[in-house]
Amino acid sequence: MASPRRAARRAAGRPSLRSNRRLMVSALAWMGLSLLLFTATAQAQGTGYLVPAPGPKDLQKTSRYDCETPDTPLISLDAKSKYRQDDASRATIDEEAEEAYSEAVEPLRNYVKALVKISNAYVRSQPRNTAAAACALAWLDAWARAHALTDMQTRQASHNQGQAVGGIALAYLQVRNAPGLPDDQRKRVETWLDTLGHQVMDAMNGNDGVSSRNNHRYWNGLSAIASGIAVGDATLIRWGADSARIGIGQITRDGTLPLELRRAKRARDYHLFAAEPLIATAELARSQGIDLYAENDNALSRLVNRILGSISDPSFFETTTGSRQEPYPGDGTVPGSRIAWLEIYQSRYPSPQAEALLQSKRPVASSGIGGNTTLLFKGKD
Repeated sequence: MASPRRAARRAAGRPSLRSNRRLMVSALAWMGLSLLLFTATAQAQGTGYLVPAPGPKDLQKTSRYDCETPDTPLISLDAKSKYRQDDASRATIDEEAEEAYSEAVEPLRNYVKALVKISNAYVRSQPRNTAAAACALAWLDAWARAHALTDMQTRQASHNQGQAVGGIALAYLQVRNAPGLPDDQRKRVETWLDTLGHQVMDAMNGNDGVSSRNNHRYWNGLSAIASGIAVGDATLIRWGADSARIGIGQITRDGTLPLELRRAKRARDYHLFAAEPLIATAELARSQGIDLYAENDNALSRLVNRILGSISDPSFFETTTGSRQEPYPGDGTVPGSRIAWLEIYQSRYPSPQAEALLQSKRPVASSGIGGNTTLLFKGKD
């Protein structure tokens, strides 16, 4: 027979000591399972952009990498827009202008693409192959010695510089902690990155046009913050984060960027293009104690959700802009390079929808945000 106290406790709906024990055991079991799942998830994550130095015991005894010589450094760039100037939306490509533009920027594209591939090879070695890191530094030093990318002759060339410097700095961040790198090379590279970072900042500070608030500004911001972290320049770090804030602050309740909607038939694609530097900058800012993900009421999540919902169905952008959206080239599905930034976001805020899209495209990579983001943020490719 139950004691009067136990009977009163049951009558009042209060759990018994035995029930409390069961609840405690269940809670502890759940906490253990959650910890196990969290640990497994954490172990599956990559190192991100700031790759730590490997331990002495983890280094390859005979480190090798087939390091080619980079092409002649591109010091001066004279590039003009590939879009028809009589098209206010800057959405219609001028074929002759595109050919001239591609020829002008090809050396820069080739260099950044090859450079991040070398840095990624070091990361892929987990990271143990210091020869790959030394190769990446040699490539950086070759262009640093020549003061490459310091003479931008047009506004378009300045935009190209603003987009490229971020990828270059992110390549350096991946290898800079590798042991045994020559100090003189590191110093030259960091001096060069500091110069370029201030150039992209100064170019945009002197710009009062639309490009001072649209994707061009976000790319310059990424270049500034990546260079600033690489060299320890607080001014560049702060300016880079503030540049992303300009974009994040414009994200509407429906997850769009008004200035990118102006691109009419390319509005959907320019939202993907603008998200790339914004997400990469948010990730770098996070390493500096700045939470851009949370700003403007978690606006980046609204942007990501809008993009995810429009990749296979562009009807929202077509209704909003009144223009049929340009189809993706090739098989009609979004190129992996256009969603490389999504791997970064997925590592922080996973969703089944994003995972399904990424799984169909992995590994995803974009030289402008450091190369293979599947490798960097998921840990394997």
